[in-house]
Amino acid sequence: MAETKITLLPDSLVHGLKVRLLAMETTKSKWDTIFIGSKPGRYIVLEQPRVNGLPVKLDDNSKWSVNFINNGQIFNFSCEVIGSCFRPVPLVFLSYPASIETANLRNNKRYPVHIPVTVDRLDETNVPEILTKGLLLDLSWGGCLVASTSEIPPELKLLLNLYIDEQKTINGLQVEKKSGRNFQGTFYSGLSFLPTNTSAVNNQIGELLNDIEHIPLRL
Repeated sequence: MAETKITLLPDSLVHGLKVRLLAMETTKSKWDTIFIGSKPGRYIVLEQPRVNGLPVKLDDNSKWSVNFINNGQIFNFSCEVIGSCFRPVPLVFLSYPASIETANLRNNKRYPVHIPVTVDRLDETNVPEILTKGLLLDLSWGGCLVASTSEIPPELKLLLNLYIDEQKTINGLQVEKKSGRNFQGTFYSGLSFLPTNTSAVNNQIGELLNDIEHIPLRL
């Protein structure tokens, strides 16, 4: 994944953005939290991470790697804790990074996955109806490969729904069929994600790819 070092622009930091923290001095600490605000050049403010509903205090001067997804790009930078507060709400203040690494997720390789999906077709009034069920076999920012027991016609308007687990789904991903083949009764369809997808859906795909990329390797 090609990376570029840039100055962190305030426009990249959106209130309510999901942020991932990884401790740089230990392998035991990894948290998800929410971005609250910033003072450019001085500090950024996050909600304190929570465990069982209770805030977790991060030690002053501890060093962290921070990454988040925004509009199809992954942002990563290093900083340290400069302070915390608990009232009126639990917040943590981190040093403002001088530079940040970014990578366009569209250039990522495809990752093998095993995710149940449904493919919806849109009728003339743009009402979705289930066309077929299938299995997502690989995934990248720009597209994916779906296996199904019935063929997906290339000329249809299509929506892809991913059922990642019992709590997490990604619905209404607009796709276009680019390729297909039939092997022993199974239809394999190469789908491309359309640029008309909302930033919310794009960010969900980016978060899923980021989670897959950071799965620890077990030998």
